[in-house]
Formats: sequence, structure tokens, C-alpha cells
Amino acid sequence: IVLSGTHENKTLLPLVCLWPPSADLPTEQRLPAVQSAILLLPDENREALQSLLCFLCDVVACVNENQMTPTNLAVCLAPSLFHLNTLRRESTSSRVGQRKYSLGKPDQRDLSENLAATQGLAHMIAECTHLFLVPEQWAGKNVSISQCVHGLHDSEWHRHVKTALHNSSLGLLKEAKEKFRSWVSCCGLEHVEIACKKMDDNHPLRLWKVSVDVEKSPGEILNRLLREHQLWENDLLHSEVVETLGDETEIYHHTIRSTFPHPHRDYIVLRTWQTDSQTGLCVLAATSVDAKELPLQGVQANVITSQYHIEPVGASRSKLSHICRIDTRGRTPEWYNKAFGYLCAADVARIRNSFQPINAEGPETKI
Repeated sequence: IVLSGTHENKTLLPLVCLWPPSADLPTEQRLPAVQSAILLLPDENREALQSLLCFLCDVVACVNENQMTPTNLAVCLAPSLFHLNTLRRESTSSRVGQRKYSLGKPDQRDLSENLAATQGLAHMIAECTHLFLVPEQWAGKNVSISQCVHGLHDSEWHRHVKTALHNSSLGLLKEAKEKFRSWVSCCGLEHVEIACKKMDDNHPLRLWKVSVDVEKSPGEILNRLLREHQLWENDLLHSEVVETLGDETEIYHHTIRSTFPHPHRDYIVLRTWQTDSQTGLCVLAATSVDAKELPLQGVQANVITSQYHIEPVGASRSKLSHICRIDTRGRTPEWYNKAFGYLCAADVARIRNSFQPINAEGPETKI
């Protein structure tokens, strides 16, 4: 039983089975069961479901004008969303079974599953505002998934992270000298080069690299990355330097807005940077740190590695490369390996475009 736009996508859970006559589940347990099932969905599937249900909830709000109750909407849309009969038809190999579906004669099982799908969708539309909350039974049972918990003022831990970032920066400089030969190129986006590399550390997420030419010096680009975040990140809700740990090291917290009703993403990183006074080359490296003292506005993402390599390639011209591996929490490895690199490309394209002057006058008009 699949709630999806394609028959092949079998990543979503059989939510239909939570409604009679498919299941003998007490009414008071149905909402917590659906909430628990939805929390297990990958982010991309859960966000698609949440967007659809919120839209249908808005339609129901105008029921006096359109006569569309949750049940009426479910009767119309359930056959398109829950591919029950289609999936069974594809899996039916017997001649009798194929003949039954070709004649359009549903059996009792088909009727029961379609009824369950209609009831399930109607319930999800009616309970849209509650479906995507953590079940009350889970209260007090939250367990941190971080392997290490360190406060903001753990200086020993910060030195360890800074050393790791310094070593990763040295590795980045070595790869840059070798022209990133071990990377696999992908299709570019808006004159941005995209490449990826699978690491040998048993982590499911691959490493992405995006590069773009910017008509500014490395120092100006580094300053924009560090101190002018709002000029290139349209969805920036909040940003602050939480703590300065040295001339070129700090803890930085920023929040990125997500489309309603999805949660925002918080990023709390320790970042360090350095500039080569002879060549003008700039490197900025960052990784996530845990800071329970800070109030979050959404879900805290895990920046496994983030490195900016800014190399001068001419007079007031630089090559900006961003190498990163970031877990925004919950999405499938397939999504990261297919889509995340293009989001990174869009980010560096916005950085490049933020330096371009905006022509407010427009073209001249001859009268």
C-alpha cells in the first residue's frame, strides 16, 4: 500500500492498514499510531504528505462554498493516492486474476481496502494539524542521537575540533593542488561546476563539491561568507556569533527558514579560517558542535564537513569552491546523493550573484 505519485516508490508505510476494516485498532489509539508511522517516513515523503494535507485542509475550510468535506475529498482523491488495486494487478499473474481486473469487477478485498483508504485519508485531512506532532506517549523519552555532548565552554573539545578542521583544510589544499582529480563530475547548474566523491569512512552520504567564478577578490568573498550572510541567503531567519574563540575561530549559529508547515533548520558550527598573505588564498572550514544552551527554532542539522576554498585566478577574480557533507536530519541517502549537490550549487550561485549590481532603472525607452 503506497501513498506516492509513482507505483515504484515503496518507501512510505501502509497507513491505510490503521483503519477498519483493515485493522481492529481502538479509536483512541489511531491518532498516536498514525503520528508514530509518519515520524518514521523520510523527510522528503513526510514533507510532500504534509504539504498536500495542509492544502486539502484549506479546501475543507471553505466547505460552505464548495461542499467538500474531508470525506468527500477522500472519496475523490483516495483512488489516486493509494494505488491499491493497481499494485495488486501488477503483482497478479494468474489468468483469472487478470481477467477479473480487465472486467472491472472488484472483489471484497478490493472494496475493503478502498473503504479503508477513504476513511484513512478523511481522518488525516481532519487531523492535519495534529498528525505531524510527536505522540504524547513519547513525551519525556527523547534521547539525543549525538555521540558526544559538549557545552559551549568546553575549551578542550573546541581545541580538538579546531585541530581536526585544520587537518581537513590541509587535505583540501592538497586536493586543490591536484585539481581534485579523484572527483566525479556531474551536470552543472547556472555556470556552477558540480562534482561528488564517495568516501571510504562507511558513512552513507557522499561528499559534494561545487565551484563557481566570482568577480571579487578572495578577501571580499571570505568577508561575505563570515559577516554578510543575509546578503546571499534569502531564507536566513537568524544569525549570530555565539562565542569568539580566537582571531580566526568562532562558534556561529544561524537558522534557515523552511516552507510552512515544515520545520526550520538550525546550524551551530565551530568555524575557523585562514588567509595566505602571499597568494591571497582563503580557506574557511566548519563542523557542527553541540550547544544545548542555545534556543533552537527548528531541527538542528549536522554539518559533518563544510569547507570553502577561495583561490585568486586573476585581477579581482576568484574561484570559489564549496566542499560539504551535511545531514539536514531525516532525508534518505538517495535524496542526498541525487539532489543535495544541486542545492549546494544554488547556494554558491547566490553568493556569486550577491556581488552583481542590481539595475533598478531598467532599459531606456524612446518616445
